Amino acid sequence: MAVALCAAQGAMALSATLFAETADNGAPRRLALSLDQAVATALSEDLGVIGANLDRLSAGAKAESASWRRIPSLTASAGYTRLSDLRSSLNLGPVIGDIAFGSLDNLYSFGLNLQYPIFAGFRVKENIAISGLQVKSKELARETIERALVFDVRKAYWEAVRATYNRSVLGKNLELMRQNGELADRQFAQGVATRADQLAARMRLDQAIEDLGDARAVEKRAFLALAALTGEDIASLGVSTAADGAPMPFELTTKPDEAALPQAAAVGEAALVSAALARRPETRGAVLARELAMHAVELSRAALYPTVALTGNYTYADPNQRVWFQSDPYKFTGTWALGLQMSFDLGGIPIALDDVKAQSLAASKAKTDEEKQRRAVVLDVENCIVNLDRAKRDLGSTAAMLEEANENLRVAQGKVAAGTAKDVDLNSSRFGLLRSEFAVTNKRIDLLIAYADLARATASEDLK
Repeated sequence: MAVALCAAQGAMALSATLFAETADNGAPRRLALSLDQAVATALSEDLGVIGANLDRLSAGAKAESASWRRIPSLTASAGYTRLSDLRSSLNLGPVIGDIAFGSLDNLYSFGLNLQYPIFAGFRVKENIAISGLQVKSKELARETIERALVFDVRKAYWEAVRATYNRSVLGKNLELMRQNGELADRQFAQGVATRADQLAARMRLDQAIEDLGDARAVEKRAFLALAALTGEDIASLGVSTAADGAPMPFELTTKPDEAALPQAAAVGEAALVSAALARRPETRGAVLARELAMHAVELSRAALYPTVALTGNYTYADPNQRVWFQSDPYKFTGTWALGLQMSFDLGGIPIALDDVKAQSLAASKAKTDEEKQRRAVVLDVENCIVNLDRAKRDLGSTAAMLEEANENLRVAQGKVAAGTAKDVDLNSSRFGLLRSEFAVTNKRIDLLIAYADLARATASEDLK
């Protein structure tokens, strides 16, 4: 396997050299982009990640708001009222006679009101706990989006590399088919080839033109996908209307043979599954959902408890309604009140019991969903391991074919030197080698994508 991989890397280096000589007819690229740069740009520009982060910040603000409910509510008030005129005296009979008093025309008041729920059925405690868990849930939602985005960008990057190599190889194929067509025309004119041979050569040329056109369309789609993931304004890039041979918006500087292969698969299967269950945001989110459901059950039980509240008031007013016979228009009087209130909604008990039952069932469902999510993660990791093993085997077997292609090229060179073969035969052997090298490149790209998929499934990378 190691020998095959070394041969594959050497062959792909030769393929990269051939590609560099012919890519886009020497036209300059507009932007050099490595794989790491593409991932970093996508994480900073993706609207889904930005929206998830804003959602997390909003949940954090709500959690802070919930924590302030521990503090007593203290309300300050001030008011002014214009009073109607009253009689300035009061007749108490023939013995006492009239008693004169002043008529106050203005009411000024200043007050402080205190409300503090000493016991509210653990509502404040549960609301604070729920809001804190919601913040964590939003953080996990953002992480889920980020990990999925990292894999999508890596896959799109390698697919764009694959499409670029494929278009280059098919361009070489078109050149070869044109040479074969010219040879068939000359042989037909010399009478050493039939009309059928000439038509067959033209048909192969037409097929090569069609294949190259399809490859260019695939390349454009691949670069459009990569540009969209990295936050580019794809409408301004002009990729879809670019002429044949026009440069794509990025020069992909990370080559398949240069990308380091991770060593995550060297860990045992059980360790990978265990790590995925512990690190995947989906499983951690399922645990949070279960905890949220349990707190919702406790919150629903709050209606079954009485509510005890401390109340207080201080009023400083002129006139003060608690003081009789006030006649001085400039005398403010302060009074206070302090009380304890308890209430219990007897009529709401049946509703509260049904609510507790409903929340308990929801909590049971959350436990079921948690187990379902764990099983889905295990299946995901197992599938990634299978795909990675298959990609390794395919790369090893495909790399072994390079020896045969190199031998065919050596034989063709010898025949041309001896005069028993023509340049077209030599070009065919060279194209055969290039096609074999591209097959190895394809398999290495598949292996890189498989590694990226396993990294996503096990959440093995630290995104911070």
